Amino acid sequence: MAAHARLFAASGYQVTLFSGRGPVPPSDQPNIDTFIEPLIDSKNEELLVLNRELDQGQLPAGFEAFKNQIVEHLAGKLKGYDACFVHNAFTLHKNLPLTAALFELGRRLPQTKFIAWCHDLAWTNELYAPVMHPGYPWDLLRTPAPEVTYVAISPQRQLEILESFRPAPPASAIPVVPNGLAYADFLKLGLEVRQVLALTGLDAAQRQGAWLLLLPARLTRRKNVELAIKVAAALKQMEKTVRLIVTGPPGPHNPKNDVYVRELMALRQELAVEQEVVFLMEAWQDAQGQPRMLADETIADLYRVADLLFFPSTQEGFGLPIIEAGLSRLPIFSTRLAPFLEIAGETVAYFEPTDSPEKIARLIVAELAADRQFQLRRQVLEMYTWESIFENLIRPLAG
Repeated sequence: MAAHARLFAASGYQVTLFSGRGPVPPSDQPNIDTFIEPLIDSKNEELLVLNRELDQGQLPAGFEAFKNQIVEHLAGKLKGYDACFVHNAFTLHKNLPLTAALFELGRRLPQTKFIAWCHDLAWTNELYAPVMHPGYPWDLLRTPAPEVTYVAISPQRQLEILESFRPAPPASAIPVVPNGLAYADFLKLGLEVRQVLALTGLDAAQRQGAWLLLLPARLTRRKNVELAIKVAAALKQMEKTVRLIVTGPPGPHNPKNDVYVRELMALRQELAVEQEVVFLMEAWQDAQGQPRMLADETIADLYRVADLLFFPSTQEGFGLPIIEAGLSRLPIFSTRLAPFLEIAGETVAYFEPTDSPEKIARLIVAELAADRQFQLRRQVLEMYTWESIFENLIRPLAG
């Protein structure tokens, strides 16, 4: 619930989080309010008394009065809301007066769209079978509420809804919206890299399917950045969506490096990969328009964000990026240089500096197609981050 609230608030919605008890999840977003209503708490003392009879299959005398209290408390507070997302209360028995109240609130507030988020279903869980009984109010948990959209968190939960509800809704009426994770929070990304990703659009591009190729280097000729640009163009020709991230500014000691930078920019334009090739020196600048140095922590974060290391250098005395990528579990594609072989042996996908960009692009595609860890990572990024889930599945439900 807190994740959904933050996602809507970040997109400009005014959000109220209704809960039976605290503590209130912390939020730095001013457009999230929290309302604590003890009547909807599954551990409300009056409710626990009612539940003892309900569990025995008896409808308590005080059931309707408790339900009506909930209706009266919530009707005024929910009036005017465009949508109300209800987690579990339509299908789980922990507060049956609340379930009954929600059926009535759906009728009383036709302008509010109710969405039943179904993590768990009481009628299909064998642990709850002893306290499920035919008739009212237990049957509400397997009866589609009028004008309510039911959402399943997995195809398995969708199947359970279809099998237990009467009348059975069509499968198309029960969208599947999975749980997700907050990608940047899970990776513990720092503020600077979050800003860099947002400024360059790399975060959104990755969620939409782009492979992020990291080239952590200053712009000097021995780094062979022009080959990386040509490989990005070749991958684009193969209809692969990519972003090549070149981290460094020009090397500080050779004045000819500025000429090299202009050549790289011209090559990027010539090959029509302005979107695919991202020089961080263009986006991460100080107030005077000069490239800002990335903190060591930010470089480390970029390794966690990237999908692979691409390192086409023609000469190196050592191979620190190989070590960094190895610790970050990144697939590594690099030139076959002696220092790299000494560090990584044949655990790296090597190519020759003289290989054609097309040959190198085919190597990347073939290696990644066989890398199950890479495939799962891409699937998670595109389907199971909260940002992707919200844009593709949750926001449309609100109408």
